[in-house]
Amino acid sequence: MKQFRFTCLFLILVSTVMLAKSNPVPLINQPLVPTSVAPGSGGFTLTVNGVGFASGALVYWNGSVRSTSFISGHQLQAQISAGDVATVNTALITVQNPIPGGGVSNVVYFQIRNPVLGFGFRNGIEFPGLNLHNSPVVGDFNGDGKLDIAALVVGSDSSLIEVFPGNGDGTFGSPITTERKNWQLSGLMVIGDFNGDGKLDLAIPERLLHRGSVNIGIFLGKGDGTFIHTKAQAIPTKYIPTMAVDKNGDGKLDLYTNGGIYKGNGDGTFNPPSGKARRNSGAAFGDFDGDGKIDQATLGVGEFYIEVSTSRGKRGRYQIPNASGVAAIDINGDGKLDLITDRLSVLLGNGDGTFQQASGGLSGAGGSVGFGDFSGAVGFGDFNGDGKLDAVVGQNVFLGNGDGTFQSPLVFPNSMFGIGDFSGDGKLDVITTDPMTGTLSLVLQSRVYLSPTQLAFAAQQIHTTSPPQTVTVTNFGTLTPLVITQVNFTGPNAADFAQTNNCGSPIPPEGTCQIQVTFTPSLVGGESAMLNVTSEGSGTVSILVYGGGVDNQSYTVTLTPPSLTYPNQVIGTTSAPQTATLTNTGNQPITISSIAATVPFSQTNNCPSTLPVNSNCQIQVVFTPTKLGPAKGMLSVTDNAVGSPQTVALSGTGVSAVEFSPASVDFGNQNVGTTSVPIPITLTNIGPNTLSITQIAIKGSNAGDFAQTNDCGNSVPPGGHCTITVTFTPTVKGQRSAKVSVSDDAVGSPQTVPLSGTGT
Repeated sequence: MKQFRFTCLFLILVSTVMLAKSNPVPLINQPLVPTSVAPGSGGFTLTVNGVGFASGALVYWNGSVRSTSFISGHQLQAQISAGDVATVNTALITVQNPIPGGGVSNVVYFQIRNPVLGFGFRNGIEFPGLNLHNSPVVGDFNGDGKLDIAALVVGSDSSLIEVFPGNGDGTFGSPITTERKNWQLSGLMVIGDFNGDGKLDLAIPERLLHRGSVNIGIFLGKGDGTFIHTKAQAIPTKYIPTMAVDKNGDGKLDLYTNGGIYKGNGDGTFNPPSGKARRNSGAAFGDFDGDGKIDQATLGVGEFYIEVSTSRGKRGRYQIPNASGVAAIDINGDGKLDLITDRLSVLLGNGDGTFQQASGGLSGAGGSVGFGDFSGAVGFGDFNGDGKLDAVVGQNVFLGNGDGTFQSPLVFPNSMFGIGDFSGDGKLDVITTDPMTGTLSLVLQSRVYLSPTQLAFAAQQIHTTSPPQTVTVTNFGTLTPLVITQVNFTGPNAADFAQTNNCGSPIPPEGTCQIQVTFTPSLVGGESAMLNVTSEGSGTVSILVYGGGVDNQSYTVTLTPPSLTYPNQVIGTTSAPQTATLTNTGNQPITISSIAATVPFSQTNNCPSTLPVNSNCQIQVVFTPTKLGPAKGMLSVTDNAVGSPQTVALSGTGVSAVEFSPASVDFGNQNVGTTSVPIPITLTNIGPNTLSITQIAIKGSNAGDFAQTNDCGNSVPPGGHCTITVTFTPTVKGQRSAKVSVSDDAVGSPQTVPLSGTGT
C-alpha cells in the first residue's frame, strides 16, 4: 500500500513538472505550402513548417483561428475555407502555442492572387522627412489587422518613434508618435512581443544625445501604436540587435545581437550572454536537423564563411563568397531548410544539420531588406503569385524557379527595406526610397515594368542634343492590354529632357513598347528629372533620368578606317567603291572645306559643308589604275577640326586584262630528239572589252626547242578564254628555255609565259 502511494505521488510530481514545462515561442519558416492561390480556388489544407510547435498549437489566418492539426514539432496543417480565398487579398499567417509559455510566432504572408510572369512598382505614398536612415520596419502596431510602418525621427533634443497606421488600401493615417527625450535612437529596429502580452514591442539602439555609450532600448507596445520605455528594460551593451527568436525554447523571446544572444525573461528584460561574446555579421534560425529544436547558422565576421551549430551540439563551417546576411528557408521545396546569403549563394540542407557547399552567388547584389517582422539581408515572398518563393536583395527581385535557382533579376531604382501587402490587392508591395529625393516611399505592385531603372547621360555640350537612349515598357498583365495615357517628365530639369515613343497602341499581355529619351542641357552641371509612364488602372511608374551639361567647345572628328586596300584591278577599269566615314565626335559643328583623293583614286561623298554634332557622313573611294603594278594614294579631308587634314591611306595594284593559267611551264627532263607530252595554257580575258590578238609565238634563246598550237583566233570576248598548247623537243643536252609571247591590244602587250626544260 505504501509502495502504491509512493508511486502515485511520484507520478503526480512528474506530471506536475511536465505540465509546468513552458512551450516555446514558435517560429515559422518559409515556405507555406501552398505559398499562394488564385482567388476563388476553393478550400484547401495549408501546411505550415517551422520549429517549436507544441501540441495544441493553432494556426491563425488574419488573427482568426483555423482548424489545426498537429503533425509534429515542426509542422502544422490548417483547414482554409473557400470563403477565405474567395477574393484577392493577403492573409497574415501566425502560429500560437498554448500556455504555459507559448506565445505568437512571426508573421508570414499568404497571397490570394492570379499569377503573372513579372511585375513593376507604381508610384505610391511618400513619407516626407524620412529616408532609409530612419530604419523603417513593418508590423501591425495598433492591432487593427492592417500593416503599419514604423520609423525613427531624431531631433536636436529628443527622438521619436513614428508609427504610420495603415488603412489597408495603400494609404496611411497621421503618424502616432512616442517621444524619447534626450536620447538618440538609431540603427535597426527589431520587432517582437518581449513581454508576452500579444502586442508588438521594439528593440532599438539608443544613446544619450551627444555623449554616452550605446544601449539597447526596449520599447513595450501598448497596442495602440505607442510604446513605453523604462530604464530597467534598457540593455547596456555595445552590440546591435538584429532579430528576436526563442532560441532556448522557454516560451520567452530572446534578442539576437551581433555579439551574442540576450536571453529574455518574458517581461521585457533580458540577461546578457554567458561567456565571452562572439562577434558575427548576422544569423539565421530554424530546425536544421529535424529534432524539433532551434538551430543556428551564423555569418562570420570575415563574411566568407557560415558556421552552423545545432541543438545537439553538432557544428560545421561552410565557405561562401563575400556576404553580409543569411536567411534560413526551404528554397527547393524538399522539406529541408536551406541557407541563402544576400549574394544568393545557396547552401542546400541535407536535413541532418549539414549542408551542401554553396552554389550560385552574385557579384554586388547585396543590400538590407526587411520582410514583415523579418529583418536581415535578404527577404522572401511570392511576388508574382506563381507558388514559388522569390528573393529580394537590395534593388533586385529574383523570381524563383522552385528548385533553388532564380531567374535574372527584376531591377528597381532603389533598395527595398520592407515588404507587405499594404493595399489589400494580394500583391506584395515594398518600402523604398525615392530615387530623386531619397525620401522614404511606399511603392505598390503594378503590371507595368520599366527597364532600365534609370538613364544616365554622358556629359553633353549645353544646347546640343544627346543620342537617344531606350526605355522598354513591359505589360506583365495576363488578361487585358495596357493602355498608356501619358508619358512625361517632372522634376527640376524636366524641360531639358524629351521623348518619343511607340506606345500609342494598347500593349498586349506580355508585350512591350519603347520610349526614346534625349537630353539637351540648358545649364552647366548636373540635371535630373523623372520619366513618368501613366496607364489606365495601373497608376504611374517612374524612373530617374539624369546627366550633366558642359560648356567646352570641342572641334574633333574621326575618319575611319585608317586605310583602304583594293584587290587587283585591270588597268583602265574602275573598282567597286569602298567607304570611309567622317564622324563629328566633338560638341561643335565642323566646317568641311575640301575632300580629295590622289590619282589613280577618286571620291564622291554625301558630306555637308557643316557636319552637326554626333553626325557622320560617308566618302566613297574608287581605284582606276593607269599602269601595271602597285599604286598608292591618299584620301584627305580638310576642315576646322583638330588634326586637319584627316587622312586615309589608299593602295591597290593595276594588272593586265590578259591572265594565263598556269603562269609558267617547266617540262622537266626530256630525252634529246623526243617530244614531251603537250601542256595546255589557258588565256583568259579578264578585261571589260574584247581582246584583239595579233600574234602568238615562241620566242627566246632556245625557241627552236619549243612549239605551240592554239585555238585563240584573232579575238577573245570579255570573260572568255582560249587554249595555247605547248611541247618541248630538246635538240641538245642541258637546260633550255623560251617563252610564249602573245601580242594584243591590252596594256602590257606582249604578255609572256616562261617555258623551261632539260635535255637528257
